[in-house]
Amino acid sequence: MSTHHQFFILGPLTVHGVHGPVRLGGNRQRVLLTLLLLEANRVIGTDRLIEAVWREAPPATVRSQLRICVSGLRRLLSAAGVAAFIETHPSGYLIRVPRSHIDLAHFEDLLCRARAEARSASPERALTLFQQALQLWQGPVGVGLGSELLETVALKVNEDRLSAIEDRFELELALGRHRQVLGELARHVTENPFMESLCAQLMLALYRCGRTAEALSVYRDTRRRLARELGLEPGERLRRMERMILDGSAAGDASTVLPQSGLLAGPYAQTHEPQDRIAHLEREIAELRAAHLRHGRTTVLGDPTPMTTVLGDPAPADR
Repeated sequence: MSTHHQFFILGPLTVHGVHGPVRLGGNRQRVLLTLLLLEANRVIGTDRLIEAVWREAPPATVRSQLRICVSGLRRLLSAAGVAAFIETHPSGYLIRVPRSHIDLAHFEDLLCRARAEARSASPERALTLFQQALQLWQGPVGVGLGSELLETVALKVNEDRLSAIEDRFELELALGRHRQVLGELARHVTENPFMESLCAQLMLALYRCGRTAEALSVYRDTRRRLARELGLEPGERLRRMERMILDGSAAGDASTVLPQSGLLAGPYAQTHEPQDRIAHLEREIAELRAAHLRHGRTTVLGDPTPMTTVLGDPAPADR
């Protein structure tokens, strides 16, 4: 754990002051501080903060309560001796803090460096940087704080972790370490069964371990799950991996990392679709759910049945 970090939001919110861990206040203060840190050094509008902290039922005095909450948080940070201050602006608030003091910023910087090393044909160095970045994670951002808006904002950050996991496995497979990562890959696929890129990587690892039938079983199971629960067919990368296993081309050399759009060269190069379909869908659903909770009535063009399932029952006023 770096001594430079004072704010840890990659998991349960933690603040380290000059005398050690800081005892934070209640849930509202934690939601407020997490959202400010997610968008550190940028103004967040008052209405957005209110929505995140008080959700769909803010009291009539909510603006004065927000000011009290901010004031209490300022006193707490000042007493802890951390290098951060919450500024008041006409449109809202921001937390002024050096990037090096937030674990999220360090995570983002490590990812940039790792991908640059991979594209400059330094896979071992890139792998070390990916591992360092992923070690910063102690859990999902914003989970357990009861704020739909906060979880929606944090969704992109949590997706970045999955993307880093994918890139790390891509490098491991390129270096021929399919046996070493097989168990961990299987665990991540179990945790993220709709992430097709990880499923394709697990198929490749199984195939290279001589377990072709199991590799093809992963494809069939994923295809059934996508069709049954999301009404989707497998994407191009997953279909391509099945074809490569069936025709034997997945046995080729994937050990070279070259500078190009993806991390890897050769037939196993990352074929990132414009955006992972499931991650994109999850983000849209989260945004719709937040809007539904905020306004009660949410209009979705197209077949309403899937969104009814996702959003749940409408607010009582709509009945």
